[in-house]
Amino acid sequence: MADDTRQQSQAPKTTPEDLSREALTVNPENKAFTGTQWQGGKQIPYKPNENANLMAGGTQHTAGGKEPEVTFMNALQVGQPITELHKRPCVRDALLTGMGAGFALGGGRLIFGATIMKACNLAVGSFCVGAAVNYQYCLYKRQAEKEGMIRAVEILNKKDMEKKAREQRKESQRQELREAKEKEQDAQYAALKEKDSGGKSWWKVW
Repeated sequence: MADDTRQQSQAPKTTPEDLSREALTVNPENKAFTGTQWQGGKQIPYKPNENANLMAGGTQHTAGGKEPEVTFMNALQVGQPITELHKRPCVRDALLTGMGAGFALGGGRLIFGATIMKACNLAVGSFCVGAAVNYQYCLYKRQAEKEGMIRAVEILNKKDMEKKAREQRKESQRQELREAKEKEQDAQYAALKEKDSGGKSWWKVW
């Protein structure tokens, strides 16, 4: 028979493990990690931690924030840019109306012998007045249209509710008529059955 060639991988322990209080107590001078092991022994310069409460772009009402400076460039960047002004509702029509009014009145005043300065003043004034009046009129029309749409939707909803109520009433009336007819038919059937049971059957000869 072949001998067992397996060998023990671990040798038996000759010395028992030290479990005394002094061996288990960690010495505070022995630091497990000093922070320089990953840098090849070089000392890392100290860098303070960032404030977790500081919000980027915050204001004076946020934690650690500062109020932004009020400058002309910051004021221009707030809100919709001036290049997108004509895309707002009623602005394009108001500007066109103001330009037409300014050109007509200023040009007419210049043709009829006024000086250039007076004609320009009249043109600018008529532009401002015409644009403002047209803008307000356009806003009024939009508000009236909005109110009209709200009323139209309310009327449609009211008609829809009335239609559903009529259909429900008709359905209830049909159900009542159906039940009354069924009761009448049941009564007639019961009367016929009672009548047939009271007489003599046709197959009885005695």
